[in-house]
Amino acid sequence: MRRMGSVRFTELFEQGRDACLSDRTSCQEPPEEDGGRWGLTVALRPDPSVALRMERLTAEAMTVAGDSHWPTGGAVSSHFTVRTLERYRRGIREDERLLRYRAAIRTAAGRVGTVRLELTGLTLTPASVMLCASPSGEAAEQFAEHLAEDLADDGWFEAGFRRDIWYANLVHFTGPLANPQALVDWVDARRGLALGASVHSCVHLVAWSFDGRRMVPETLGKADLGTPSATR
Repeated sequence: MRRMGSVRFTELFEQGRDACLSDRTSCQEPPEEDGGRWGLTVALRPDPSVALRMERLTAEAMTVAGDSHWPTGGAVSSHFTVRTLERYRRGIREDERLLRYRAAIRTAAGRVGTVRLELTGLTLTPASVMLCASPSGEAAEQFAEHLAEDLADDGWFEAGFRRDIWYANLVHFTGPLANPQALVDWVDARRGLALGASVHSCVHLVAWSFDGRRMVPETLGKADLGTPSATR
């Protein structure tokens, strides 16, 4: 996984560099009802110390990219996506679907232990500045696989799609970059920046809403990894 991720992150950097320098970046917008992005998500949230490191790095990136972009890597919103479950919908209420999601997350979480992600540097994409991660051990991949199994038909949204890298977006682009070449150089200088590990003992089910600055999560369920009964 580490080697595969390294190759893929290099590919993304090349694509992101070319997009930035040719003014062909993809722009984020607040999601619309039934849109394909920012649906209910199974995510790993960093602990406060890691979230602070990510927030500081995000702030640095924003000074180069420009203040109009989304600081997604801020402490309030930083996350590593495991799986998106559905299209975007507002005002999610308690229903049978939500109960099934929670049950699947609980079952999958109970089948693995703590997830450890080594934070190995930055990369660019055509849409973002991204923090690269590499799983240490098998728990992260095993949880993703078990979750797909336990969701069964409720995993339809990403059925047939395999996430081949682990990452957290720090900055989502919303328009022109302040200085494209400066951003490319800034990220390039930090592609091997070691930021330690992000260790996760639980997994979150989150819904997203736009706060005027970025997308922020609301936790609708939480399960402790390695503890089948600990879901809430």
